[in-house]
Amino acid sequence: MSNRNKKIIIYICCAFIVAIIFYLFPHFYSTTMREAFIYFPEDDQIEFIDASTNIKLIDTKDENEYYLEWKTASETDKKAYLRQDIGFIFENGVLISTQSEWREKTKKLKNKVTLHGEDSGRYEAITFHFAEVHYPDDIIKSKQIMTEDKHYVIDTPLSPLVDFKKAKSQSEQRGKELLDSIIDQQLTYTVEGLIEQFKINKESYHIFPLTEIAQFQTEPLPSMSQEETNAVIGRMWEGLYRYYLLGTNTFTEETYDPIGNTMPFVFLSKDDTHLLVLYETADKKGQQLLQLIPKSEDNENLSKNEQ
Repeated sequence: MSNRNKKIIIYICCAFIVAIIFYLFPHFYSTTMREAFIYFPEDDQIEFIDASTNIKLIDTKDENEYYLEWKTASETDKKAYLRQDIGFIFENGVLISTQSEWREKTKKLKNKVTLHGEDSGRYEAITFHFAEVHYPDDIIKSKQIMTEDKHYVIDTPLSPLVDFKKAKSQSEQRGKELLDSIIDQQLTYTVEGLIEQFKINKESYHIFPLTEIAQFQTEPLPSMSQEETNAVIGRMWEGLYRYYLLGTNTFTEETYDPIGNTMPFVFLSKDDTHLLVLYETADKKGQQLLQLIPKSEDNENLSKNEQ
């Protein structure tokens, strides 16, 4: 057999194998290429009938080691073109795991992660549940909801390990307050360093950690309507997905492992023109996301253009 015929046979075999992969695994290509999350105008024709984020202690290995289970779930009242859940969990203010579950033409998503812990810890998780809906004439809309959970594990040499979401005794309350004080002090130190690094006038911003963003589902951001708030939050998660979850440097576009990032802090400008998201990587590199906030009339025009 000639070399030319051998090459032809090899090319045919390769093409055949690729075709089988795409036939048996229809999401293979789209999953590997899904590097963007896009917010679309809110859809009032679909609802989330269930959404949850839950952290619980599931096992203790010895006096100092234990295992936690972090579960997320969500369901819409009808199938969506795309369902996606994006989640972060922090131990003592530092990212220790992420979730990015997505599926086409479904109502339900469910995911579970087991985590190993040592010594006392404050565990905080937040999940962004998202549905993308397609209509005729290339109209695309979306629905979103956020859920969060917090869990404490208190481990001291003088008492057995205890865990709780809300302190039920004086000893649990003392352990919680001590842990909160240490963690919040460290986060404040990190944020103050970022403020200095990026030369930010903090008096010009409302500042809050990412884990508190879920409260603005039922109470709007300062000086905004609920509709405007939902749009701002949805677009903020676009940036978090690309840069924070996928580990993309906001200045160089180089990728890195995001585990070890500090908890993001949101800086909402008091003049409602923009917001910043600031955090630090495990190797102490400051990161800054900037999101411009369109005026109300611009938001309406943007929604029309997106449709």
